[in-house]
Amino acid sequence: MSYRRNFTIGRRETRNFYLTLVLGSWRKGIVGFGAVGALAALLYMPALSLPLRGLLLLAGAAAGMGLSTLFLAVSTCMRVRAQLRRSGRERYVQETEIDGFGVRVTVGKDRAKLGFDKLRRVQETRGAFYLFLSDSQAWILPKAQMEDRAAECAQLRQIFRTVIERGRLRLRKS
Repeated sequence: MSYRRNFTIGRRETRNFYLTLVLGSWRKGIVGFGAVGALAALLYMPALSLPLRGLLLLAGAAAGMGLSTLFLAVSTCMRVRAQLRRSGRERYVQETEIDGFGVRVTVGKDRAKLGFDKLRRVQETRGAFYLFLSDSQAWILPKAQMEDRAAECAQLRQIFRTVIERGRLRLRKS
């Protein structure tokens, strides 16, 4: 039971990771902005029939949530772009090996080895697996770079379900 692959981590992968972090941490805030949008629609609502009032409330909530999400996404993308330019390292190759003993990652001359018990959590999104070292740092396994995406994703899910307790797993349905 092992997995080995080299991934090229560039601007897109880094941006998607930070968008996942930001939108995940702002989830309740986005709902709050939706409530504010619904309240604003309610306060400025003309005398309309009940179904139209309901539609206007939903439109206000959707506008509040949509605008706050858009603002967060754009500001995050701008920050990631600026950070990558400052670092001078916009892409790198990440050699990843996962087996029964843990995860080993090599980037250039830097090597890291981590047991599964030290991983904060493993999260799967539509585009990648994130192996969190801390709340804001993770190794990225982009699905778009996998040769046989379905088979490799199934293999990774099986490995993670076997060695990591369920409370630290956030995997998608296979």
